[in-house]
Amino acid sequence: MFKHSLAKLVLVLHWTSILALVTITSLLAAQEWFAFVDADRIVVLTRADRVLFTSMTGIRFEVGVAGVAVLSQDQPDAMVEASNRKVDGLFTSAIAAIEASQLESRGQLLAAARDAYADLERSRPLLSAMTAQPVAARDMATADPWLMAMYDVAERLQQASIAVGNSARMLDPEIAELVQLRQASYVIRERYGRPCSALRANVQRSLPLDREKLASWREGVGEYTARWRYLESYLNRPGASPQLVADVTNGRIATETVQKQMDDVLYGLDGSGEPAMPAAEWSQLCISAYGPILKLGNDALDQAIAHAEQRKTQASLMLAAMAVVVTAGILLVGFWILTVRRRLSAPMKMLVDTIGRLSRREFAVPVPATGYPDEMGAMAGALEDLRVGALKAQHLQRLLEKAQEVEIERANEVSRAKTDFLATMSHEIRTPLNGILGMAQLLDDSPLSAQQRQWLDAVAQSGSLLLSILNDILDLSKIEAGRMELESIAFSPDELLHTIAAAMTPQAAGKGLAFLTDYPALPARLIGDPAKISQVLLNLVGNAVKFTHSGEVVLSVNWQPDVEHPDRGRMEFKVTDTGIGISRQAVRHVFDPFSQSDSSITRRFGGSGLGLAICKRIIDAMGGRISVESTLGCGSVFTVALDFVVAPPVLQGAEATAFEAMPQLSILLAEDNEVNAAVARAMLQKMGHTVDHAAHGLTAAALAGEHDYDVVLTDLAMPGLDGIGLAKVIRALPHATRREVPIIALTANVAAGRIEQCFAAGMTGYIEKPFRQETLRHALADAVGALEDEGLPHATRTGSLLEQRCDDLGEEKTNYIIDLFVSTAPSLIAEANHALQSGDAKAFGDAAHRLKSAAGNVGLNHLARLAQLAERAAAANDHGAMRRCAQAMTAKAPGKIEALQRSWASVLSARGLRSDSQSRAR
Repeated sequence: MFKHSLAKLVLVLHWTSILALVTITSLLAAQEWFAFVDADRIVVLTRADRVLFTSMTGIRFEVGVAGVAVLSQDQPDAMVEASNRKVDGLFTSAIAAIEASQLESRGQLLAAARDAYADLERSRPLLSAMTAQPVAARDMATADPWLMAMYDVAERLQQASIAVGNSARMLDPEIAELVQLRQASYVIRERYGRPCSALRANVQRSLPLDREKLASWREGVGEYTARWRYLESYLNRPGASPQLVADVTNGRIATETVQKQMDDVLYGLDGSGEPAMPAAEWSQLCISAYGPILKLGNDALDQAIAHAEQRKTQASLMLAAMAVVVTAGILLVGFWILTVRRRLSAPMKMLVDTIGRLSRREFAVPVPATGYPDEMGAMAGALEDLRVGALKAQHLQRLLEKAQEVEIERANEVSRAKTDFLATMSHEIRTPLNGILGMAQLLDDSPLSAQQRQWLDAVAQSGSLLLSILNDILDLSKIEAGRMELESIAFSPDELLHTIAAAMTPQAAGKGLAFLTDYPALPARLIGDPAKISQVLLNLVGNAVKFTHSGEVVLSVNWQPDVEHPDRGRMEFKVTDTGIGISRQAVRHVFDPFSQSDSSITRRFGGSGLGLAICKRIIDAMGGRISVESTLGCGSVFTVALDFVVAPPVLQGAEATAFEAMPQLSILLAEDNEVNAAVARAMLQKMGHTVDHAAHGLTAAALAGEHDYDVVLTDLAMPGLDGIGLAKVIRALPHATRREVPIIALTANVAAGRIEQCFAAGMTGYIEKPFRQETLRHALADAVGALEDEGLPHATRTGSLLEQRCDDLGEEKTNYIIDLFVSTAPSLIAEANHALQSGDAKAFGDAAHRLKSAAGNVGLNHLARLAQLAERAAAANDHGAMRRCAQAMTAKAPGKIEALQRSWASVLSARGLRSDSQSRAR
């Protein structure tokens, strides 16, 4: 914001300083105001505490006054009435003090106090009734409800006093000690005074104390004596108030003196029935210590009030001082604003406008001079120099941008040329290779002489070597372009190793080598990319066989589970051979592209020199490690280490069969190359299928619109109408079933963009040229639903449909779709069976159509194919075919649904998730 505007920066700093000053002074003023409010609050609380302390001690005192009058005077009515009035006045003052305290709990405190006072008023007639009796007949036991009510009123006021004191203590910790001393004074008064009243009857009748009363009396004496000693120890420190120290000492001495006299009386009780001490004298003896005891509380409250008043005075002075400071600050701010505007803002306005114009790259207008040889003038001159330099730089920038555009376009042309070259090379080489390898495979199944079979093997090996070189070049191109994709699916490491052994054992045996595998028990299933792992291991084992003349090649595997994470581990593959080895210098470059230990290797063994480089890139992409140890002439050891997540075990019966019964299919083959057409037609006819061949795209479109084919195989590059155009034409056919026929592309161009075009046009899969008969059979079985969904890898599409759904829709929506299919598929089959029994072909076809769409959406191609056949049978009103399809759907659906759930669980396991059904099961 301020990079191009010094004026804005100065203004912002100016106003920031003003706001900071105003904020600070306002905060200080607010702080002092709150301090004043707190001080005033403390004054209110301490005064309320004084009133409550006076009221509760006064009420306790009046207990003795009224009691002595009743027990000692013939006519105590006047004294009792005066005592009641005094208690009423003290209670009224206490209620006013509680209300003035503004405590949050004052409502509860007032209610408790008023309830206690109501009990007192109800008990007063008992005391009045006693005054009408002769003195000798008066017994305070009959007035116990009045006595307890007086104590309860004092106790409620004590609770209010504690609440008020605690609030004051929270506002000002400095008065906490004074509040505690006040509370201690009352507690001592309570502990001291209660035995005086409780033992009065024993004194009046000279009744010796029983064991319980004696223990209670001595416990009370010990408690308040301990409190006096604690207070003396607590105040025995520098800074303690001398007045409070003296109060504690005087109170302790007074209670000890009175206690000695009370001890003489109480220990002298002889059971005579005569008063051991007159009631008035006993009460006076008790009351004589009240003053020294309560003086501590009164003096503590006096000091607390004085402290609060002093703090309030100081807060008032500080508040006044802050008012002066705020006023001065406002005046200073006004002066500051005026000065900055007059001395800085106006001169900088021109520079601000100039900088804004320059920031918009408007360099044509010169910078105006300020007219003064000061800092502003120097800045204007510098800006003018900057403007001139910017014009020159702008001109140079245009020249550089033009040169850059030329270079970028040249690089793009090179990249496009490279891509076109690779695509052309792939197509032009794969197309004849398809004919060579296809014919070689067909010839291999025919009777040949030994010499002819040797020649055929040479042709097949040469073609395979050429295909391997082509694949290496294309793989490296994909990796360098960042287009390599890794799968994360569940696979069996045992099956993967068995497959590699089955593939490499014949090759090793052909050279007289022993191919051995050595590995312990491995996890049943892991999460990873089995295709890429197989590619790496086949390359390493193939190289070992290629460069070994005698001896053996060993593939050993070691599994190291993770101690902290039982579901994880590292698998280490080692390929050991007794071949020609690699020199120490060549080992450094063995993983570089187009690198072999020397040029004679290429001449002797062939190859592109890309295999190990591709292996290195694949292992790096997987987060693993690949290394080599070798000595020239002594063999080599290649080591691959990869981390895996252990997949959850599949349920019993989850193993997939390779093939179900493949029906005889009617196939349309669209291929303009006669050799490739002959190869494909021969393979298809050998499988037992009927084939219609079209060498032109338009011819193929016409045939697809006239006949009901089970599968369409089409080359992508054809005259007239290419394969993608043919797929679009078929998908637009008006016939309901003919436009749904599975379409498989036969292509030598496997670039990702080209494959996506195939699927976008409505094709269901593709086969890469050159292809083998097994690959073609797998693709056909998958297209018509004769291949188990979870058994063999789909030849028609890279990756899992469920994984694609998960990527496109998210786990939650994909899980919802699968759950919906699982819950609705049985009802659709039941609906079809019901329609079959009732002879309603239309309802049968509708149910089959809905099942076909639903099964296709979740990747159950076989079930979808059965539903499609059922729909065709319903359209033809063929009840026999309808019955067979219904029986097949009913028999196959449960297993297909279970397979779907297992596949989905594997996908979620690879992603670290679990399905709702799994969650419910747990």
